[in-house]
Amino acid sequence: MAVLGMRGSGSWSADERPKNYREAILYLYPNDKAPLMGFLSKLASEAVDDPEFKVFIKGLPAQRALNEDVYNNTDNPLTMHLKTAGDYKMFKAGHVVINERTLEVMWATSVLSTGGAGGSMVLTRAIGAQGMTAGAVDDPILVVGSRHAEGASVPTAIAYDPSVVTNYTQIFRNTLDQTNTARATRLRTGDQVKNAQKECMLLHHIEMEKAFLFGAAHEASGSGAAERGTRGMLFHINTLVKDFSAGLDIDTWENFLEDLFRYGSNQKLMLAGGRAINVMNKLARINGHIELVPKAETFGMAIWSYLCPFGELMLKIHPLMSENATFNSWGFVFDTGQLRYRYLKGRDTQYLRNRQSPGDDCTRDEYLTEAGLEGRFEQTHALIKNMTSAVV
Repeated sequence: MAVLGMRGSGSWSADERPKNYREAILYLYPNDKAPLMGFLSKLASEAVDDPEFKVFIKGLPAQRALNEDVYNNTDNPLTMHLKTAGDYKMFKAGHVVINERTLEVMWATSVLSTGGAGGSMVLTRAIGAQGMTAGAVDDPILVVGSRHAEGASVPTAIAYDPSVVTNYTQIFRNTLDQTNTARATRLRTGDQVKNAQKECMLLHHIEMEKAFLFGAAHEASGSGAAERGTRGMLFHINTLVKDFSAGLDIDTWENFLEDLFRYGSNQKLMLAGGRAINVMNKLARINGHIELVPKAETFGMAIWSYLCPFGELMLKIHPLMSENATFNSWGFVFDTGQLRYRYLKGRDTQYLRNRQSPGDDCTRDEYLTEAGLEGRFEQTHALIKNMTSAVV
């Protein structure tokens, strides 16, 4: 069973060994406190050659705009003003449009960059059997095709510009520092160097995990060397942010799922605090069904699957969120196919030895990573807040 579009299925095979420290976190500690880092180690990753990286996002145009002004039921032709800057770029002479509220169909004969906040269109009315109907502010105008005369010249082309999302790689460093006397001392608790390495590695990935969830994109140079922070998904997701503080009922939940699966994959991953998962389980116990997916098929992690008509939502308790009073009732929903781990070339997670100054009677090693998280098509992800109670 392929899970969440990852490059691999089930447990690590004998021939699929971790290639770096970042992958080792999932291989050795699949149920530690950084599940997002674990999943990212099985997703595609890409190197960048600059600490500032951009992704150009281009989807199909909506071909839909809002009318800016009231118009009457007699003007023919009608000069319709559009509401939002750049709206005119979606339309051309030859388009057929419909007012979604009045269902009046009109023909565009010319499109102008002036005349309204978003430009304007000149429309021929009285198309077909229906009459002309007065329009209101914010009436949605939708392209429903194009029409052209016999023998007409080639129509005007429309080009749509991509949107640009900028983020940065962030330098993460975690150090273990031991005196040489301590390193030579035998302890009953085991090899202290190996224990310190393990703890330092886990802390390194935990801090990366929190940055990828809650960090802010920022670059500061000032008079010294540049410092950069990477944008976490908290500030990347803005289309589908749902606050369930009024209580979670089945109708509200199913409406949310309909919105969630409108874009992107039909299988998504939800990492959430224990309270949020608890509330979902109560709702499912009353109204639906949640299945446990075998660990062998989810890289050693305990995953639940919530099935609905729109897709499959994979559920995983996030330990760090569960331990936090604020985020225990929150959840992030990811379309994992739209996530990329981006590391600066040659600066993916490494274990660097002997970082102490010459002459120091100690040993300092460190884990160092310079990386960021690239989120594509933010409308394919979701953010859930305050899921504290289920309502029957």
